[in-house]
Amino acid sequence: MNGGVELKRWIDLSGVSCWRLGGRSVHAGSTWQTRVSGEIWLWLNGGGEGVIWGAEDRMYLRPGMYAIFGEDTEEKWRWTRLPGDHQAEVLVISRSWIARRLGGTSQHVHPRFSQWLTGGGKLAFAGLMSGPEKELMEGLQWMTGSEPGASLRVEARVLEWAAVRLFRTGRSDAGAGFCHAIRSRTDPVKRALAVMEERLAEPMDLKTLGRECGVSPTHLSRMVKQRTGRTLREHLRRIRVAHACELLSVSGTRVTEVALDVGYQSLSHFAKAFREETGKSPGEWARR
Repeated sequence: MNGGVELKRWIDLSGVSCWRLGGRSVHAGSTWQTRVSGEIWLWLNGGGEGVIWGAEDRMYLRPGMYAIFGEDTEEKWRWTRLPGDHQAEVLVISRSWIARRLGGTSQHVHPRFSQWLTGGGKLAFAGLMSGPEKELMEGLQWMTGSEPGASLRVEARVLEWAAVRLFRTGRSDAGAGFCHAIRSRTDPVKRALAVMEERLAEPMDLKTLGRECGVSPTHLSRMVKQRTGRTLREHLRRIRVAHACELLSVSGTRVTEVALDVGYQSLSHFAKAFREETGKSPGEWARR
């Protein structure tokens, strides 16, 4: 390990293991490598920048991004970090574990994921974390594996993430990622974010949004800001850009088409929002 950055496993269950990366890197370098076969690695990047790469794929991660990858060729995957402080939660989930719990519903998940579940091959995707990944990361950060019921808590959190993230509900879902928004009829904040993700291409109507969440528009705005630290418009920007990142990961996708798909009529406004969220232009992201 270089510069004190370590990747340590803190719990190992039947089909799921959890790892934690932390420390400070002074010099860029590869600190970790492994062979991935019959499992997926879910990387929740809380702090630090770096690249996860395999034989053919390169995924650049900034804070607030996640990556998911797996294959059956016994190729090595590596994590190359950049100087700085690093923190990440990493989950290794076996294909058989997921397949058993999906049962006969695997045909409803994203086609790329369904293909990997049934026929093997390779899976690689990176994007901005949204609600499911953030909640999973925050739920794991405080755990050490020695708490009473730790194994049940871990499995429950992973299942909750999978139930939300792996399923698609309509043609408007992103074509490259694993997206879906959880519905909440009791929590106005979660409900508001879910509605915005479902209608990300539509202008935000605060009055209608408040009515659907069962609270006044002013109170809803205040609740979202207090609970999340972001305004509703900032959340909508993040949701739109996250969806755009997924679309741009498909080879040959046009930036102009993606901007329209996620609700931006102006390419300059889209480019500005995209850079504010990712630090890169849409074109740079697509070429990467």
